Amino acid sequence: MTPSTTDRGRGGSCGGVLGTLVVVGAVIVGTLVVSPDLQLGDLRDAAVDPLHGEPGSGGDGYTFLQTTARGEPLTWPCEETVEIVVNPEGAPEGYADMVDSAVARLSTASGFDLEVVGETADRDFADRGFGPVLLGWADEEEVPALAGPVAGIGGSSYVQGPGGGGHAVGGMVVVDTEETGGWFSRTDPEAVLVHELVHVLGLGHTEDPTQLMAARNDGQSELGEGDLAGLAALREAACS
Repeated sequence: MTPSTTDRGRGGSCGGVLGTLVVVGAVIVGTLVVSPDLQLGDLRDAAVDPLHGEPGSGGDGYTFLQTTARGEPLTWPCEETVEIVVNPEGAPEGYADMVDSAVARLSTASGFDLEVVGETADRDFADRGFGPVLLGWADEEEVPALAGPVAGIGGSSYVQGPGGGGHAVGGMVVVDTEETGGWFSRTDPEAVLVHELVHVLGLGHTEDPTQLMAARNDGQSELGEGDLAGLAALREAACS
């Protein structure tokens, strides 16, 4: 997501085409492959297209970040509360109200129950397994994926069973503390959190520039029709 007009490529784990202020969502998500005797050592990284989500997935105006072997979107269980813990280190002034508002907006829009359950000293953004979603702020020295113009990253860890199903079990959102001046002066800072939390629920980027889940932001701060359709599709998949 970027309000600028120039793009450039960048190598490394993020990949994809990045603009001057890009929000890259869930570029690397942890996938925990379930065996009959579930072993945490089975955790592996799965590269996901950071610009469009999984190619060919989704519908008009949205994509799924990752799908199962059966082609179903990976998201959170229907009745599960998506718990979020916040690490306030490096957070902007008023962060608590901003986080609460973003979480409330997305809960209403998606039908999923997202809840901030407290604060934490945990800063392990890279290796998320089972547990609450970790939300915080960092720089590229601490989180290399934030290098360059990246404003934030987000995503989930999943379990997948031998039958082809799966669901999210944890995740993270981290916002770049070094991009707050240019990014936050041009768009609603809450939109960054909503964008990344939508990645946590399971949507990828869309090519439709009018949607909040577009990789580049031209001022949109509200979820668009495609975003809402994608969230409804995730909810339907979770509760079917």
